[in-house]
Amino acid sequence: MERRYVAFFFLVPLVLLLGIFLIYPLALVFIESVSIDGHISLANYLMLFTKNLYRESLGTSLALSFSTAILGTVIGLPLSYIVYKSQGRFRQFLMAPTAVPLTFSGLVIGFMLIILLGTSGFITMIFSQIFGFNPLEFSAFLFTWRGLVVAYLYFLIPRMILTMTAAWSNADWSLIEAAMNLGASRMTILFKVLLPMLGPAIFAGSSLLFAVSMGAFGTAFALTGTGVKILPLVIYTHISEVSVDIGRADALAVVLAVVTTVVITLYERLFASKGR
Repeated sequence: MERRYVAFFFLVPLVLLLGIFLIYPLALVFIESVSIDGHISLANYLMLFTKNLYRESLGTSLALSFSTAILGTVIGLPLSYIVYKSQGRFRQFLMAPTAVPLTFSGLVIGFMLIILLGTSGFITMIFSQIFGFNPLEFSAFLFTWRGLVVAYLYFLIPRMILTMTAAWSNADWSLIEAAMNLGASRMTILFKVLLPMLGPAIFAGSSLLFAVSMGAFGTAFALTGTGVKILPLVIYTHISEVSVDIGRADALAVVLAVVTTVVITLYERLFASKGR
């Protein structure tokens, strides 16, 4: 009985924190999204699927998140292996630039890329001098959907590296040695032993990248303002002083949360079924 009381004592603060900072805000957002002039209505949600602006923003957000998650996984996976195989000070040297991007806010990353790749950016000026590129044409991509892919990868790849470095460290290398001793080819070892063994970590990392990309705001706002239609930026337009519509912004936030959760859940179920 005493153990139960002790467990309950430590559980209460956690429940309170979840209730105050997670459940209550989510419930409030949902209630406001279905309340119009004091009446319950789904008009905010129906408008999301009937207006081109909202359909376009949802499609762009999904395309951006899937593409950055895939690219971040493909690039981060081999880099994480390099970090894992490194030793001593060289490993510390590699881990430092990996951790630094995670300490920056989205706005800082956006302005940093403008300084480097903008019209008068450092890299832009070097390339224009060496290769004769037009600075305006060279830097134009940065303020578009393609620029967001580059910007997002800057803070997504380190997340994949950190996730997979731990996975490499916990991998059972005796299975690979056994497969080699039995005469398995490299491709067989890769697809039959290594990838299934690292699969859960790869899934966790790519899911994290997808979720972070879906909700990213600061970097996109710094680079494109509201020029690229993604859900976080459209939500911002509805809570700014220019165009205030809290109910519609709440509905968009609910859709953003639901879509992200559904995609990750479907991805998890698909991965689990293949694992069996």
